Amino acid sequence: MSDYSYQDCLEASYRVNWRIEEVLGPRKFDPAKRWMPSALSAAPAIGCLSEAEKIKLSHVEMGAYAHLFGYVEEFIAPLITGRAKAHGEGEAFEALANFVGEEVKHMHLFRRLRRRVDGQLGFSLKLLDGEQEVTRYVLAKNPGAVLLLTACIEWFTQLHYLTAIREDSDLDVLTKNVFRAHWLEESQHAKMDHLETLRAFSAMETTERDRAVGDLIELVGAVDGLLQKQSAYDVENLAAYLGRNFSRAEAEEIYREELKVKRWTFIASGVSHPNFVALFTQVTTPPQRERVQFALAS
Repeated sequence: MSDYSYQDCLEASYRVNWRIEEVLGPRKFDPAKRWMPSALSAAPAIGCLSEAEKIKLSHVEMGAYAHLFGYVEEFIAPLITGRAKAHGEGEAFEALANFVGEEVKHMHLFRRLRRRVDGQLGFSLKLLDGEQEVTRYVLAKNPGAVLLLTACIEWFTQLHYLTAIREDSDLDVLTKNVFRAHWLEESQHAKMDHLETLRAFSAMETTERDRAVGDLIELVGAVDGLLQKQSAYDVENLAAYLGRNFSRAEAEEIYREELKVKRWTFIASGVSHPNFVALFTQVTTPPQRERVQFALAS
């Protein structure tokens, strides 16, 4: 990580750059296949669904997964825009400006992917709304906290593709294509998030670092609240897709397992990533880390 540089990130981004049409084209998901990898799906843990129903659950989960990525990129784009402006001219500005352009492209990619999911399912999935309100809420927090949250997201993006999506031989091909492309560009974003987080914390006094840690805890709590809401929507979406009513026990089991896997996917897999841990350790004190660990445990 000590070797990261804005110029290297920019050059790598130019090499791997792709267009949405190249990734999506006219391709469709295969309805007979899983659209989410087993490692990021609640399906393997749910006993009340048949194998065919578990495949259909993965279709619903893909809509939510794509939506949640686009959802968080709503705040990442303006965050990095501000960071780029603060640099003025030079390689850091150019690399971060390119970063913003790629995030906007990803937002469009995921919107189109969600529409493709809806089209194949035959109805519109119920998904989180209020992106602009959430963006305003997040950006009002301490910049160090927002950058740490962003770094967490960028690192779990790497982990998901490399350990769950790429190696799943039975996974739908469109899923693999989309998230390989996403991973290629996010690989550079994770490095620039690291550099920007170090830069932000280097200018902070102890009291401001304490505020950043407090705000980070609030933000993780807010993310968890969104995951709870989307997990409940997933139960409704699956019932609509299958055309059946779940018993209370069945609905509770599906919700419980969805929330568990979403907490791993969108929180735990990021905060436990070795590169995020190294960054977080570098910008915080042991008491500050204990505060965050206590909050995560709860």
